[in-house]
Amino acid sequence: MKKRKMILAVAEWLLLVLLLAGGAWNYLRIQNRVEQVSKMVDMSDSKLVLYEGPKSLKDATPEDLKPASETARDFTLKHCVDTKVSVNGYDCYVYDTNVNHNRVWFGDYLPPQSRTPITYFDFEGIARIVVTVPDMALDSVKISPVSYGIEPVIDQVNHTVSFTVTQPDNYTLTFNASPSRALHIFANPLELNAPKAGDENVVYIGPGEWNIDAIMLEDNQTLYLAGGAVVHGIIQSNYGMNIKVMGRGILDGSTFTGWQGKNALVPLKFDFCDKVTIEDIIVLNPNAWVCSANTSSNGTIDGLRIISSRPNGDGITLQSCQNYLVQNCFVRSWDDSLVIKNYTGDSKNITFRNNQLWTDLAQSMEIGYETNKGKKENARISGISFENITVLNNFHKPVISVHNADDALITDVVFQNIIVENAQMGSGDGDEIPYLIDFNIAQSSNWSSTKERGQIRKVTIDGVKVLSGRFNPSRIHGFDASHTVEDITIRNLEILGERITSFEQGKFEIDETSTKDLTIE
Repeated sequence: MKKRKMILAVAEWLLLVLLLAGGAWNYLRIQNRVEQVSKMVDMSDSKLVLYEGPKSLKDATPEDLKPASETARDFTLKHCVDTKVSVNGYDCYVYDTNVNHNRVWFGDYLPPQSRTPITYFDFEGIARIVVTVPDMALDSVKISPVSYGIEPVIDQVNHTVSFTVTQPDNYTLTFNASPSRALHIFANPLELNAPKAGDENVVYIGPGEWNIDAIMLEDNQTLYLAGGAVVHGIIQSNYGMNIKVMGRGILDGSTFTGWQGKNALVPLKFDFCDKVTIEDIIVLNPNAWVCSANTSSNGTIDGLRIISSRPNGDGITLQSCQNYLVQNCFVRSWDDSLVIKNYTGDSKNITFRNNQLWTDLAQSMEIGYETNKGKKENARISGISFENITVLNNFHKPVISVHNADDALITDVVFQNIIVENAQMGSGDGDEIPYLIDFNIAQSSNWSSTKERGQIRKVTIDGVKVLSGRFNPSRIHGFDASHTVEDITIRNLEILGERITSFEQGKFEIDETSTKDLTIE
């Protein structure tokens, strides 16, 4: 018995030693991990700039958040109070802007509209973001672009979502797999060499809320909207040269009545201009189109953020423009997001790259339908490229469209590295053209200006990946044997994890009599 007790005592002693050793090892391991984590999230080398919103903006009430037409409730920009955002422990001002979840056209131009929160800040290094939604049960949260692989930490008890970003970009949080009350975070790089009030040829608008119906810019002028500024108005120039619009502020159209087919007040409109640059500002609540240029050249649109909700709320539309670069933009639109058309002359050498799109209605990337509205002889649209585009959501019509409703030649077009996070084409009345990809030559009572039809030639699609949603068909149709779609190459097409290597597999609807030299690989 004594021997047995001695054995048990030794065993207990050995167990205690093992536990202590294991505990010490775990302690060292945890300490090592804590040191690693502290290095990863060390804020000492990070910089953060926050912008307080105008105190004159009213808090959004529950009544303001109910879906209603712009004539049935207060449509103005609000201060959001049901979604709180902190960055590195500091509170960030959140706005409440209008969005449109309807997937059908309203003939009276008065669809019921909802609201969604947005915020913005500048940083360098690391931004630790905490989002609090006290009134929302959190089952899931998706952070887009999903290519970053950000895995949020969800605290269902305290209704918080926590995550870290190290790259300035536009981030969207979708809660519980619903577009409702999605949060848009515009995380800017630090602003360098910003203009100052009093600088030569600078129109400076500082923080606060401003009602300035129209700002007409002249040659060599820079308009600067400072962070924290909300300007209710529009910015335009005709026949201007060397013009720049920049800053961190907001250009808001919520005080204007929707155009309703009568009077479009385009927030950013530059016609017959040369060397116009638009950088970084945010445009909300336009009364129709958002950013438009007609017969302009050598332009740059960089870092523009757009959310439109009213009918004909096209995002960035370039008509008869040449030598344009559109990059690093975020466009959420209630009509086509990125658009090329011919109004007076040809469109040539236009590049869209590194842009994020959320298309609530219509198409994400559209060439046409109006390809020769000015009835120019031998009209062309050529040298157009869409590169590194992420479509967060497409709810209505095609993601990729090349449409020709006039007699122009569309040629040398490239779509490369297109990611579609959520494909829902065909929702609502989008079932008329519910395609992923659509090449079509048509005669339209709405869009055609010429009697004859045109051609589509040399279009390359290289790298389209649909991550979730619907496996919708695609279409390649010419008009007849004389007005055709030819020399089309599609490669690296992946839909819902399936690599597409044949037109049949990809559900392509092809008109054999009006198409030629089609390749998929």
